Amino acid sequence: MRSAQTQAVTLVLISGIIIALVGFAYAWGKPMIEKRTVVTQFTSVVRFMEDLDSKIVDMAGTCSFAGACEEIFELPVSGLVILNESENTITYEFQVNQPLITRGEVLFNTLDNGTVARYGETPGVISLKGESLSAGLYTLKFLLRYRELDSYEPIKGYKIEMIKSGAESGNTKIIISYDGSETRSGQAYNNGDLIVSKIKVQPI
Repeated sequence: MRSAQTQAVTLVLISGIIIALVGFAYAWGKPMIEKRTVVTQFTSVVRFMEDLDSKIVDMAGTCSFAGACEEIFELPVSGLVILNESENTITYEFQVNQPLITRGEVLFNTLDNGTVARYGETPGVISLKGESLSAGLYTLKFLLRYRELDSYEPIKGYKIEMIKSGAESGNTKIIISYDGSETRSGQAYNNGDLIVSKIKVQPI
């Protein structure tokens, strides 16, 4: 009888210890898992923005006529992609539960954040801003902005111009297509001719 009682008490103690250890491991490991998940999401979106920029620049430089080229990009992380035609930008924003960045702006592919840069610089500037929300949530906002590049030999300007095609925002994919080019006489920042490559952007 006493032996059976001892076994029962031992079983209860062992069960209690196991439950406590599992609870401790979960409480300790959960933040690590969440951080790893956020880092994976962050890395996926950085790669997405870099690939999108690379394809737009390639399209502007190699496609020969309107409608010749088209690419579809699936959003790697649940979020919202927004085209601002007047500011020539694409924003990709999504929420995370870790504070990767909550103030300031981080540039990814250039140190020159000017609205006009010399020919040879990257035309697309990729940047990131973060915003703190309530209840431990944070919004990450990636921005892809296209600016004018100017050459002085010869005196010309070059610019990628994004054009709305359908809705301004979407949460599943983004379609880009080449829409031709045009020369705007004397409209470059350096007073030369501005050569504009037009890219249709359709968030879905």
